[in-house]
Amino acid sequence: MQTLLQDLRYATRQLFRSLGLTITAVVSLALGIGATTAVFSVIYATLMNPYPYPAADRIVRLTVFSKANSSDGINLNGPQIKQLQQLHSLEGVLAMDYDAMNLTGHDLPENVNTISLISNGFHDLGVPPIVGRGLSASDAPDGRSRNR
Repeated sequence: MQTLLQDLRYATRQLFRSLGLTITAVVSLALGIGATTAVFSVIYATLMNPYPYPAADRIVRLTVFSKANSSDGINLNGPQIKQLQQLHSLEGVLAMDYDAMNLTGHDLPENVNTISLISNGFHDLGVPPIVGRGLSASDAPDGRSRNR
């Protein structure tokens, strides 16, 4: 233990003797550690854990293709989604549709892009409502669809 203390005292004296070298080494270490942390944070967020959803590694996207091998504008309808929900091999089904709508109430109508979700959408994505309640199955009973 005594030799360890002597070595530490000797190292400290040498560091204070060449102060320029000490400052350069400390700054270099700080920049290296900071850069490594920043790069790892970006790689982890984009490659290792890109989705902030629970069990993101188990999410699968189903795309329907037409006979012409095109997926443009093909969506599942209500009965097809119900059939998927009844499969025992799936934990849940999240159906969504992209659309463009007009937002009114201001001076001029504004065209906005929207996403329509089925009632379990926010629950499956792990997004609790901040105020009020989320969507429930009674909000869109069977046989009803949104107005277009």
